[in-house]
Amino acid sequence: MPNKAKAKTKPRPSASKAGAKPVARFSKPAEKAGHKAIKATVRSPGKVPASPVRSAGTARAATAVKTAPAPPVKVQIQPISGALRALESGIKLMYAEQYDKAIKCFNTLIADFPEEVEVQASARAHVQACEKKMHDRARSVIKSSEDHYHVAVAFLNGGQVDSAMTHLQQALKLEPKGSHILYAIAAANALKGNKEQALSFLKQSIHHGPENRFHAAQDNDFATLVEEPAFRELLTTPGK
Repeated sequence: MPNKAKAKTKPRPSASKAGAKPVARFSKPAEKAGHKAIKATVRSPGKVPASPVRSAGTARAATAVKTAPAPPVKVQIQPISGALRALESGIKLMYAEQYDKAIKCFNTLIADFPEEVEVQASARAHVQACEKKMHDRARSVIKSSEDHYHVAVAFLNGGQVDSAMTHLQQALKLEPKGSHILYAIAAANALKGNKEQALSFLKQSIHHGPENRFHAAQDNDFATLVEEPAFRELLTTPGK
């Protein structure tokens, strides 16, 4: 029997060869769908679409969160204490440059509110500031005995007896017979508890200005001398 020739088959081109086109493994509609899925994935990577189905409990909870009003916030306002009011009054007087009245206000605060430690510390600091302001003003304007006298009176009104005495002594050097200066020195000594010196200067004051007898009778600065016989004698009008 003759040998049959073997049918030759053409070899399929390899996909690895240059220019070879891969054989499509799905239909064109499926291919388009695949491209759309890829594009969708590229647009929102890593996002998982939320499920449109909610449980009844979740829906009620969401509604409750939206409609429930927030509880009101209560703010407690602390009332201003008497010490703080006094401190504020003193500071206002200080800024108005009424330093003698401001010092008096601060000293009253310190005496009336011993338990307010922080407020007292602030008041003492303001007293020192007022004293410095008064000294600076005095150095710039004092030229006469009257200037020293008025500065001394301001210190006396503020309870700063030692500072007042310094200026009164300067005023007395410039006007040794000034009855008002002698009277102020007597009052300052009475406030310091120096009874003998207070009586001595008051006597000189009345000698140069008899009207000071009546002023001393109504002046609280001489309260420590009320029981002294010598003081009552000075207040007695001669001839009575």
